[in-house]
Amino acid sequence: MSRVNKKPEIRRAEIIEASLELFRENGYNQTAVDDIVNKLGIAKGTFYYHFKTKYDIMIAIVERLAEEKVNMVKVLAETEGMTVEAKMYTILWEQPYEDESKIIEFLHHEHNASIHQKVLVQAVQDSAPYVTQILNQGMAEGIFQIQDPQETAEFILVGINFMFDPGIFLWSEDIVERKKLAFTRIIERMLGDSFTFSNLSKTSLKQK
Repeated sequence: MSRVNKKPEIRRAEIIEASLELFRENGYNQTAVDDIVNKLGIAKGTFYYHFKTKYDIMIAIVERLAEEKVNMVKVLAETEGMTVEAKMYTILWEQPYEDESKIIEFLHHEHNASIHQKVLVQAVQDSAPYVTQILNQGMAEGIFQIQDPQETAEFILVGINFMFDPGIFLWSEDIVERKKLAFTRIIERMLGDSFTFSNLSKTSLKQK
């Protein structure tokens, strides 16, 4: 049976997707290049045309997962007609995660801890400039009172990405809700003595 020739970008995406599935099922260290090419029915030469090593696939996956987490923050920062309060609340508690179940399974596999950490760190680093942009907007509007907007943005992102990641802390739903309430109060105090998220209405979360 002859092999199907596909555009390089399509074949590369297929290799990443197949690798993601295998890493999720078996773990990164337990998955060999042979497993990947056998799953796709391609030659090893095709694999090595797109990736020099299995580690290069891991880097591609890390970049992809981090990018998915960052894109929403970028869009929020650039959205006009939405209050900065609503933007911050959305960053804290309403971030969607593309293909969430597959990604979470992959990241939370016990053998994928190093990849999980890389994704979280990458997401924090890449999101920080956009959150800083939102904080600066709030300061310009007289809503937030912050001395160090960049470091404040990094602190918020580290907290939300690590503290509430179910693959790191195995808390019950009741404990998570209690910690979310406490975390929200901490952020309110960080953003300004008179600032509170409790004044937000459902309408204000959508538009100014």
